[in-house]
Amino acid sequence: MKRHILLHACCAPCATAAIEILDNDFDGDISVLYYNPNIAPRTEMETRFEELKRYLSERYGDKISLIKGEYDATEWLHRVAPLSSSGEGGKRCFECYYMRLHYLFEQAKELGVTDVSTTLSISPHKDKKWLDEIGNLLATHYGISWYSHSWDYRRSVELSKEYNLYRQDYCGCIFSLKERNERVAARELRKLKR
Repeated sequence: MKRHILLHACCAPCATAAIEILDNDFDGDISVLYYNPNIAPRTEMETRFEELKRYLSERYGDKISLIKGEYDATEWLHRVAPLSSSGEGGKRCFECYYMRLHYLFEQAKELGVTDVSTTLSISPHKDKKWLDEIGNLLATHYGISWYSHSWDYRRSVELSKEYNLYRQDYCGCIFSLKERNERVAARELRKLKR
């Protein structure tokens, strides 16, 4: 059976280096799943999806298929709200990773895909150990290979500049947006006090 990987992508910048590596090194077909019910507001989620779609089209034409998952922000919020005070990189992120990777494996099973991975591990703000823990657990359950990789963050920055990609300045969820806004406000306040 020919190998086929379904790569979960959170945005175009994170997908760039991961897809480049897979395109060069993975012996099989590549499909990308955009499933991110954590991203708020919905306009931000749509902006990130459209940018990913543009990048894939410009760089790969029709070689790589893009699948858009459902946007179930209500279910996501129900699952992570009790953990909201854990902060960026805390338990709410683990639950968010689990929800998105579980959906990835479900889609992979429906599509008959042999391997799955995620672009989340490219970010220095994401916990690769947790991602691998979840990925390996789900791989055992679904009988689908977990493709663990430490994608090249610097290369993603280079490709984002080359393709003039929209680069967001927060993870995507309402909690990380609030934390980002608080950091920006504190920085502005310090400037005013000088």
